Amino acid sequence: MPIPASTTESDRINAVARDQDASILLLGIRGTGKTSLGLLAASCINFGLVDADQQFYHATGMSRAAYLARCGLDEYRRHELESMRLLLKQNPTRCIIVCGPGSAEGTGQQLLRDLGRLHPIIHVMRDAEDIARYLRTPDVAHVARLSELASTTYRAASHYEFYNLSEPLESECHAASLQSHPSLMLKNVEQDFLSLIHSIRCQIARPRILQARNILSFIPPEARNFTYALTIPLQCISEISLRLRTTDLAVDAVEIVIELDELLPERQSFNDATATRLTKEYYTLRRNVRLPVIIHVSIPSSTSSSLKSLWSAYLQVVGHALRLAPEYLTLDLRCEPSAARSLVAQKGSSKIIGHFFDPYPDDGAWESPSRMQLLATAAEWECDLVRLCQLAASRSDNDAIQSFRQQARRLHSKLPIIAYNAGILGRQSSFSNPILTPVTHRLVEEAATTATSRYLRPLLTLQEAQNALYSSFALDRLVFGIFGSAVRSTMSPPMHNAAFAFCNMPHTYEIYQSSSLSDLGPIVQNPYFGGASISAPFKKEIFSVLHHVSPEAQAIGAVNTIIPLRSAGLETLVDRNKAGPVVGLFGDNTDWIGLHSCISRNLSPANAANNRKTALILGAGGMAQAAIYAAVRLGVNTILIHNRTLSRAKRIAEQFDGRTFSIPNVNTLRASPNSSPSPSTSNTQKTKPVSVHVIPSMNEPWPAGYEPPTIIISSIARVSVNGEPKADNRLPEAWLSSPTGGVAVELAYAPLETPLLEQVRALSHRRWIAVHGLEVLPEQAYAQFELFTGRPAPRRLMEGQILQHLGDSERI
Repeated sequence: MPIPASTTESDRINAVARDQDASILLLGIRGTGKTSLGLLAASCINFGLVDADQQFYHATGMSRAAYLARCGLDEYRRHELESMRLLLKQNPTRCIIVCGPGSAEGTGQQLLRDLGRLHPIIHVMRDAEDIARYLRTPDVAHVARLSELASTTYRAASHYEFYNLSEPLESECHAASLQSHPSLMLKNVEQDFLSLIHSIRCQIARPRILQARNILSFIPPEARNFTYALTIPLQCISEISLRLRTTDLAVDAVEIVIELDELLPERQSFNDATATRLTKEYYTLRRNVRLPVIIHVSIPSSTSSSLKSLWSAYLQVVGHALRLAPEYLTLDLRCEPSAARSLVAQKGSSKIIGHFFDPYPDDGAWESPSRMQLLATAAEWECDLVRLCQLAASRSDNDAIQSFRQQARRLHSKLPIIAYNAGILGRQSSFSNPILTPVTHRLVEEAATTATSRYLRPLLTLQEAQNALYSSFALDRLVFGIFGSAVRSTMSPPMHNAAFAFCNMPHTYEIYQSSSLSDLGPIVQNPYFGGASISAPFKKEIFSVLHHVSPEAQAIGAVNTIIPLRSAGLETLVDRNKAGPVVGLFGDNTDWIGLHSCISRNLSPANAANNRKTALILGAGGMAQAAIYAAVRLGVNTILIHNRTLSRAKRIAEQFDGRTFSIPNVNTLRASPNSSPSPSTSNTQKTKPVSVHVIPSMNEPWPAGYEPPTIIISSIARVSVNGEPKADNRLPEAWLSSPTGGVAVELAYAPLETPLLEQVRALSHRRWIAVHGLEVLPEQAYAQFELFTGRPAPRRLMEGQILQHLGDSERI
């Protein structure tokens, strides 16, 4: 029976217009970090930054405190309101506006409500201890009371909220790293806040131009086969978040389960303190697990329609969850229709999962018309996905669900459907469910035993689900490998084979050493061929046998990864881990991803925000091309290149100079020269034109008119043909004169330490950070693993294989 609607604070705030250029307002008490956050966001999305405090001072010649002391509270509030009106009238678009602390007081509240119809407004919060430290006051309790009192007003005037977490939430290892490189102190905050900003602007996580991901990773979990969500009860987040950060999960999303009767025991009201707790727990998980988040508010299944207060609380909690802009949010399909439609209308970038769970199903429940009616309800409410589940009463329920899925796909082909039986008897239906199957993990199980959680926890781990799929022949054992002329000592096999074993995949990764590309033919025609890494000297020659090439590989002019196609089109790119005749090959490049990821991780927010940043590339081989493309995708528009052989440097400069690059969605795949292209230009972004210049000699001063580089990439081999180290590759001191430091990446790792890295490390006090080649190598391998299997890579495990290999080499 439908539940009566409840009017919540969220209902009274109109949905924000979908204008990506609308100015964004930041609210919060002093010390929450609004100005720093505004600067990070403005620099990344190319908006202006407008600080109300500075504007107030320019208009009055006094600080807020001085003006208040001289003119009194009434005059101060009147001037504050007029100042805000003028500020917003002058900056309606493409600005981050940092509002003053009194902007939401008195009549300012109505002004913000009016502005909220067109402008996103974010409430920024922070721990009282951090605010007190910023304000240099020992009275933390007073700050906490002030923050609590202000939260009611700021919530009423805003659409979203952000919790500015402090760095002590980091692991000890990472905290030590931040002490070594103080310029990276805001990296985590930057990632947290920009994720919210881009969600608000209805972009995917970050603009594609600034992302380093393989082209298949843009496909959402609901559009891929056999994806998984790690289920975590709200009350376990604080206990296990740090350990999750340092643990390989290999899942596609995490689901926060909020049990309403535990969140609000004894029918307590949903108040500001509880809302703040939810917000902090959400951002704690996001900080430590960089995966899409599903928020599921669980209301007891036995709740009757007469318990209006409980359903009113449910709607309040779900409405608050929307303020966090999660990737997914569940909505109980028993909800009153008008309330449901109101929530869906405010979803922004969040995807709504229509949810129904039946703990006491009747016999033949999956064949009943009521189940199909639930799908119709989800479609009518315009849910993005639907999730139906019940507690299995017998194993026959697993057979019934297969028929249900087939019929549901026929009737609602455009609605992604999650359907499974819960409980011990339902495990077969769980592992065969193709979309966001709930899974558990040892850390969650250990934490849940100490919690009061009563939710029905998943019984399968990701590894158990994967093992079941391969054991039942739903997925096939495949063979992968690396193909090149000198790959006997490659570290790729231990990395990939360890990752396969971790995910319970029966695949193998082998070495194919050859001096002729023709030897690749028998390998790729094997019906159990899963993909290959392509090494020198075949990264360019491989184009001749490919049927489709990613835009990135086309732009770089080199391919280091191939995947078999088992249909004439590109459909089987998404459907991985299945054997069959190979009818074509798809080529991609992950070398640039490894570079981009390492640079992005080590580039300070100050340098990342610099729109005039310059990159220096040393060398002119194949990796130099990947390096230039990585720099372009990082937003660098000016690149200088130096190579001992001047003609090769000029050739690469001519390849890239003046070009713009399209950053398309997954459907925009350019065909190879041997087949007709089939581009799709929807949602395509373009980089700015890149300017590439050659520096003929290191004996010359840094070229006049160019900013000193903040990104340096050396792609020069450090060992000669006879095995002797090459000459010193230190740079002239003037080339390292960036006032904000930078990142220097040495791609060679034989030997691991080079004169360039030693030189850069000596400049750490000037905010320079050195990155060696063994940091780049696993990053490109992670992307390859995801292309090969469709699964997120177990990064720490793969990196550990390299460190182990390095240790073994040193012992030898």
